[in-house]
Amino acid sequence: MNLRVVKVFVKKEFKQIIRDNSSVLIAFILPLILLFLFGFGVNFDTNTVKIGIVDLSNSIESRDFIQSLNDTRYLETKFFKTTNKAEISLAGGKIRGYVVIPVNYAIELKKKTNPKIQIITDGTEPNTAKFVSSYIQGAYQAYIQYENSRQGGLNKTKTITANIRSWYNPALKSTYFILPGSLAIIMTMTGTVLTALVIAREWERGTMEAILTTNITKGEFILAKYIAYFVLGFLSILFCLFLIIFVFKVPFYGSYIALFVVSSLFMLTGLGLGLLISTIFKDQFTSSQIAGSIGFMPSMMLSGLIYEIDSMPFLIKTISNIIPAKYYVSAVTSLFLSGTIFKIILFSSIYMLVFSIMTAILIYKNTTERLENC
Repeated sequence: MNLRVVKVFVKKEFKQIIRDNSSVLIAFILPLILLFLFGFGVNFDTNTVKIGIVDLSNSIESRDFIQSLNDTRYLETKFFKTTNKAEISLAGGKIRGYVVIPVNYAIELKKKTNPKIQIITDGTEPNTAKFVSSYIQGAYQAYIQYENSRQGGLNKTKTITANIRSWYNPALKSTYFILPGSLAIIMTMTGTVLTALVIAREWERGTMEAILTTNITKGEFILAKYIAYFVLGFLSILFCLFLIIFVFKVPFYGSYIALFVVSSLFMLTGLGLGLLISTIFKDQFTSSQIAGSIGFMPSMMLSGLIYEIDSMPFLIKTISNIIPAKYYVSAVTSLFLSGTIFKIILFSSIYMLVFSIMTAILIYKNTTERLENC
């Protein structure tokens, strides 16, 4: 392999990148847009939920319970005179659920039994429905415990007080997980989609024929492509990391060296997949569509960033095991939130390295060396 030839072609690639505004757009402007979308638009935190209250009891005891709901910072209450009006508000999306306090609530409470309340939630949004139910039940249990202690015990059932602590993400901010994990989506866009257009563009513009008439070998040609777009991709990574750590203030507890290693390996998987697509499909439109279908969408859907992998069907869960983004999300989120866990970093790095080598071999076999082989 002639490194001087590789150097010349790398310079040619950089000049082409500088002249092509779309490359800079995909490498820097698009990641900036995606980071702000993930940082502000995608949020799994449920801060305040609007619920309705239907107080059929209208007693001192029911008003005490309602006050316990108001004391919960996660709930915003609205009163309704009848269940019918609460149902109309629920159907219109104005509230996410409502509580019905029965007529005999105070009587049951004075009988030293736990009275039953009815909780209705909006099942069109299952996660929110679970949150509503959990918040109301938590407030209700806290109220019952308070009444137990105030009146000397309404029943003989012992209660357990839980001291809850959340490790790795004490603030329970979903953006602390989403933003580092979004690097997998951004790097897939930068690596796979960008390089999927590279060789296809050479064929469409007619420059591939000129390259094939030179003495450059397949290995030198592929290496030049890898080097040029790896540098561009790595600059994009550094740009994104700067925004995540210093602009969005996401804490980082791991090793920067480990972060750069796993990011480099994941960038190689993206570059390899994009170049492979570009060598097989020799027009930009088809290459970009294929790259989006087998690169971007699986990284979004099957990496564990948006959807929990353990809750997926067995077949889909098995398919997710071959997606490099799954291993990168696992590695990068653990580096940001948990620190450097050697087992996770090593396993993820080995898989991404093997994937990169396999794609490089396939690229070499599918790259045309002479015009007569086209």
